[in-house]
Amino acid sequence: MRLGKIRDRLVPLPLPDLTGRRAVVTGASAGIGLATAAALAGAGATVVLAVRSRQRGEDAASLIRRRHPDADLTVETLELGSLASIAEAAKRIGAQPVHLLVNNAGLGSSDPAALTEDGFDLQIGVNHLGAWALTAGLFPVLRESGGARVVTLGPTMSERGRIEADFGRPTGSTVRCYSDSKLATVVFATELRRRAAEAHVDVLAVPAHPGWCDTAIFANGGPPAFVTVIGRLTGAIQTPADGAQPVLLAATVPRPGDYYGPLKHRGSAGPAGVVALPAPALDPGVGQRLWERSTELTGVGFDL
Repeated sequence: MRLGKIRDRLVPLPLPDLTGRRAVVTGASAGIGLATAAALAGAGATVVLAVRSRQRGEDAASLIRRRHPDADLTVETLELGSLASIAEAAKRIGAQPVHLLVNNAGLGSSDPAALTEDGFDLQIGVNHLGAWALTAGLFPVLRESGGARVVTLGPTMSERGRIEADFGRPTGSTVRCYSDSKLATVVFATELRRRAAEAHVDVLAVPAHPGWCDTAIFANGGPPAFVTVIGRLTGAIQTPADGAQPVLLAATVPRPGDYYGPLKHRGSAGPAGVVALPAPALDPGVGQRLWERSTELTGVGFDL
């Protein structure tokens, strides 16, 4: 169930001039992805809306153009639950420079047996493995574009996640798989950042979390749905525009920190800034384990 109408609480974040920069935002047809895409377009970036439904993507593009008549937008279809769709989309998108990739798209599921087209747990397959494969597919053009950045969303439930030998397969618990998938997005970003720096590759990866936001991910009864109850009790639920601010900071600040999120209400809301990485993301060897497991499952790797 969605919450009643709430209003933006934060002053819009001032962004640098992004003219000449091309950004790809997954899940850009609604929620945080739409808010992120609109802000980037308003700052002058060329924005690719990478979405499951072309019609919803075109509707989102029309909405952005009403706010920013000069917005330079394209819509690309992308199914993150299909490695074949990801490879095809990466080939189309990567035909031009990509300076920013925002891995925003994600889902929750109330079905512990739900799988992707390739047989992965649905939540892990879409939320992490799909983002992994898309980033890998676009990595050659990211490294060639100069000063590129990859921002990956890892909400606060990453604190409850773990990366173990069965990662990627159904566990019988949608809460565990959702939490594991979101921990993976944070670990992926931090490990990619480390490896790129070691290889002297000019691509910077930064994780961010939006806090508690009123988005469609709560509508299907999956693991994040209890947030609506918390929101009513605490008043901490934010709009997608407010939740996009940590993402936009991670995407645009000149020398980004390790992780961005809201600074108030125990990380659930408020102005954005640098926050501590979730404890499981600091476990020794977790980045290596995730890197090896993701490569094994998808058959997709990085040229570093």
